[in-house]
Amino acid sequence: MKLVSFLKTSLLLVAAAIIFILGFGCAKDPQKEQKKAIKKQEVALYADQTLDRDKGLKMIDTYVNYSKQYPDDTLSAVYLFKAAEISMNLQLGSQSIFYFDKIISNYPNFHKVPESIFLKAFVFENQLGNIEKAGFYYNEFLKKYPNHALAKDAKASIEYLGKSPEELIKIFEGKNQSK
Repeated sequence: MKLVSFLKTSLLLVAAAIIFILGFGCAKDPQKEQKKAIKKQEVALYADQTLDRDKGLKMIDTYVNYSKQYPDDTLSAVYLFKAAEISMNLQLGSQSIFYFDKIISNYPNFHKVPESIFLKAFVFENQLGNIEKAGFYYNEFLKKYPNHALAKDAKASIEYLGKSPEELIKIFEGKNQSK
């Protein structure tokens, strides 16, 4: 009788262990699933030659939601940068500035922090028309990253900052005549 009871108990424990293992083994990793969904959404977004505004806005939301859910994941900085780029391309200047700021403050070691500062200046200049802030951030970029590939562009942007198209034409004509 004791042997039968022992066998029943053992069998129940083994069955419970198998169910437990299978239950957790088959459970889907929500973070992994979200990454797959993002990839799929990116394919749909970039399949068109032009940026579809609605798809772009949904993609931004997806990137931002991921970065909120998994702030310590290295992909969060990448996704915020992509959200900022799409915002910039959709002419959502203030929104792109917000995402560039999040990258700069929350992910200071992210390899695209220099580009984030440069693009922040670019957005202030070209989308928001705030020449003063654009100049400030171009200069900040040059102080922090004087040897960066975008340093020449930042210097040129500072030189031509606030100039009208007519003034720029005169400057370029003068440079061409002096050659």
